[in-house]
Amino acid sequence: MTTNDLWRPLSERAGTSAPALRTSVAGALETQLRHWAYRAIGYDSTLVDRIVLRCDLGEHYGCQRHHVEEEVEPTDDYDPGLLHLAYCTPAAVLPDVVDAWLDLTAPPAPVQLPVKPDQPATKLELIAAAMGGLSELQPRFLLRHELQQLLDDGRSAYTLRSDKAGLRQRVDPTVEALAEAAVTSANQDPTRGSAGAHLNEAWKAAYALHPEPSRAYSEAIKAVEAAAHATVEPNNSKATLGSMIKVMENTQARWVVGIGSDPSTSGAETVARMMRLLWTGQTSRHGGSHPTRGETVTEARAAVHLAVALLNFFTDGILAKRS
Repeated sequence: MTTNDLWRPLSERAGTSAPALRTSVAGALETQLRHWAYRAIGYDSTLVDRIVLRCDLGEHYGCQRHHVEEEVEPTDDYDPGLLHLAYCTPAAVLPDVVDAWLDLTAPPAPVQLPVKPDQPATKLELIAAAMGGLSELQPRFLLRHELQQLLDDGRSAYTLRSDKAGLRQRVDPTVEALAEAAVTSANQDPTRGSAGAHLNEAWKAAYALHPEPSRAYSEAIKAVEAAAHATVEPNNSKATLGSMIKVMENTQARWVVGIGSDPSTSGAETVARMMRLLWTGQTSRHGGSHPTRGETVTEARAAVHLAVALLNFFTDGILAKRS
């Protein structure tokens, strides 16, 4: 679902811009998330202590909000720890609680059955695949579906990760598909080394529930270094993005970008400038007499999107040497 596809009130639909995402958990979304957390964690109350520990939350014993009334017997399912976790956790920490539950109840990886006719699936593989299909009827699967619906209806800035094992920042699916395609192309070309893995880590760090901008920027640079190495400096085992930029700038006539009927060096010059922008924009690379400034989330995400474009230039052979 794209950001533009999220439902919004009739009074807001006249505008052409995408609806503003809610970065905080408040109002009706907070109430519904608390009810959801109570039911989800309640399916396995042994998770309460683990979530409290992971999120570094206070003990429930001093909580007065959910004490049983005097002379009234508590119900069999009364769990003060669960009540406190679901309804007394600060709203700002609720995404962490949800994220911890998703990780602790992460679904198993789907079983990949043989695709070649001469490799029939074993009985064990068939049973595992059938069990995987039945898992979609289990409470945890249904709870994940309900959670995604809550986040969509509440126009939350958070959404479920593709593996359903945690939360992340919401990204337009079309943009995300471009990054996934770049990772796939890099992984399918052995000459690009670990470019795909680095780009994948950069993307996750940039759009995690709690982004790590410096790590995202660093991984983006490594992704481009790995992707460009075989094309620009294949004989230099110590090549860096900086050294490859110098090579391209000093030998501009040797590089062409395959755009138009007559590929020219002007496109290659643009690619070199994109690489230099990525390289010089990293503020945390070196120390010095002045305090080192870490990259902001905005800078890191810009770097990751720049890396996606650059990987496509190299892995798809758009940038090439003149023959």
